[in-house]
Amino acid sequence: MEHSARGMKIAIDVHSIGTQAGGNETYFRQLLRGLTLDKSDHEYTVFYIHPAAMEETRGDPRFRFVAIPKTPVVRIGLTLPWKLRLLRPHIFHCQYIQPPFTACKTVVTIHDLAHEHYPEFFHPAEAMRMKRMVRSTAKKTGHITTVSEFSAADIAKRFGVPREKISVSYLAASEEFHPREKEWCQEHLARKYGLSFPFILYVGRIQARKNLLRLVEAYSHLRRQGVSEKLVLAGKQDWQAEKLLAKIKELRLEDSVVFTGYISWDDLPVFYNAAELFVFPSIFEGFGLPVLESMASGVPTITSFGSSLEEVAGEGALLVDPLDVGSIADAMQKVLGDRDLRGQLIERGLRRSAQFSVQKFAGKLLEVYSTM
Repeated sequence: MEHSARGMKIAIDVHSIGTQAGGNETYFRQLLRGLTLDKSDHEYTVFYIHPAAMEETRGDPRFRFVAIPKTPVVRIGLTLPWKLRLLRPHIFHCQYIQPPFTACKTVVTIHDLAHEHYPEFFHPAEAMRMKRMVRSTAKKTGHITTVSEFSAADIAKRFGVPREKISVSYLAASEEFHPREKEWCQEHLARKYGLSFPFILYVGRIQARKNLLRLVEAYSHLRRQGVSEKLVLAGKQDWQAEKLLAKIKELRLEDSVVFTGYISWDDLPVFYNAAELFVFPSIFEGFGLPVLESMASGVPTITSFGSSLEEVAGEGALLVDPLDVGSIADAMQKVLGDRDLRGQLIERGLRRSAQFSVQKFAGKLLEVYSTM
C-alpha cells in the first residue's frame, strides 16, 4: 500500500478495542492492522483503554500508545482535549462524538444513524445523547468517514452535510476468516462449548434491531416442518434481550435455541465454519460485517434487503424481507434443502468477500488524512 504524503502526526481514539463493542471495535482493530501495512513515515498516537489495542500494531515503532479513562464524560470532555493540546497532532480521528475544543483537524467516523431512525432500540438517555451530540459533531468536524454508501447518503440527508465532506471506507473480513475443515471446527466447539450439530448460526449483539424475534419465529416454522438443525445465537446480550427469551419460551424452543454469549476473536471463525447456514436478518445496519465474515468463511449466507446489507452482500448472499417472517423462513428452508443453491452461495460469497481488504480500507483513510 503506497502513500505519497509526507510524514504526519496522527492521533486515533481506539477506546472501543477490547470492550466487546462489535463493529465499532472491529473498525479500529482493522484500521490499526491496515496502517501497519502502510510503509509511510507517519507517526501515530493511539489513545486506548484496553491493552488489546497494542496487539494490533505488532510492535511497530511508529505507534505510541497513551491510556485514557473509560468513563465517556471524562474521556471526551477532559482527557482527550487536554492531551491533544499537549501532543499537537496534525490529524485526530475518533468516532461519533468529537471532543470539545479540539485544536487540530478532525476526522470522525459515523458508522450509521440507527439512533436517529430507531431510538426505541436504545436506552432513552443514550438515544437522546447520541441524537444531540452526533448531529453537532457532523456539522463541526473537518471530515466524516463512514462504512457504506448507504450511510453516507443517510448522514448527508439527515444532517444537511455536503456529500463531499463524507468519505466511504469499506471494512473487510480479517484474514482469520477463511474456509476451514468443518469436522475439526465442530469437534472444537463440541469440546469447548458443548454444542451439538448441525446448526444454523447468527453472530452479533443480541439486541432488538438485529430482528431476532422474527428470526426465532421463522426458525419455529422450520422446526414444525421437521428441520432438525439447532439455532445458535452467538453474541453479547443487550438490554432488550428479555423479550427474545420470552418469545423463545412462548414458542417452546428452549432446547433448540442456544445462546453462547460473547465469542472470542480466536473462536469466531470456527463458529462460522462449523455452521450449515448463516442468517443475519437485521433491520438496520451501517455495514453488517458478519455477512462479510460468513461469506469469506465459505458459509451459505442469508441477509436482509435494505440499509447497507445488500450493498455489502452483492450477489454473495440470499436476500430476504426482514419484516416478513415467511420470507426469512422460506429462504432458510430453501438453502438447507438445496445442495446446488448452497454451492452457488458459497462460491458467490467467497468471490464477493475477496473484493474487500484491510489494505484498501486503511488506504482510503490515509487518503482522507492526507487531504485534510
